[in-house]
Amino acid sequence: MPKSYKITYVDKFNSSSIQESTILFEAQMYLPDVPPGPQTEIRKARDKIKILDFTKYIILHEMEENVYGRISNQSFHKYIRKETIFAYHSESESLFLLSGKKKFVIDFCKKTKDSNDILISTINVNMSSLLTKLPSVKGVWFRFSNGLIRASALMGSNIDSTMDFQKYKSVGDISTLSFLYEFGEVLHSIMVTNDGAIVLYENYKEISDEIEIILDIDKNLLKDIYTKVSI
Repeated sequence: MPKSYKITYVDKFNSSSIQESTILFEAQMYLPDVPPGPQTEIRKARDKIKILDFTKYIILHEMEENVYGRISNQSFHKYIRKETIFAYHSESESLFLLSGKKKFVIDFCKKTKDSNDILISTINVNMSSLLTKLPSVKGVWFRFSNGLIRASALMGSNIDSTMDFQKYKSVGDISTLSFLYEFGEVLHSIMVTNDGAIVLYENYKEISDEIEIILDIDKNLLKDIYTKVSI
């Protein structure tokens, strides 16, 4: 099953406020009998990560979903959904790797601007520069700003040498690239997105194995071709 890690950088991380306790984002005061709005909890996990100084955190993030429905005889047009995000923080690398459903991860990143304990920066990857670093490409998504078609994908071996690829590239922007990446004398199936997510398609025994590959891709492919974006 594919697993995504979003690369973010830590501008502020008050680990002493978290430790073994739980902190809340947007834990506002509410009137009696009025349900609270979306909240976020973050707490330190007990399992250890065996690479560098990475520490695992569990984030329970809530978002409002606008959808019509009914519970018994009570109708609703929105509800609060909760999802788990796994986070891996390295103080020495100033990294905060986030693994979870994309829209919840992005919303969490935005919410950190209102926190006294955590503030992070995301990244934008120059996908054209990444393309020049890859010996071959297995898949690519293009995003188009004009026309009826907003996005399109090409899949196959060495598609970057096809006429279709050149046509789409001339009128659109690359949003994702899929390719094989050599690490530890093994080829790994990888996808990178323009907003700084690395997707792993293989199954790995340890979380530390996954993070090790993420760090290697970051160092050898991405480090000099992305810009940091403040929340």
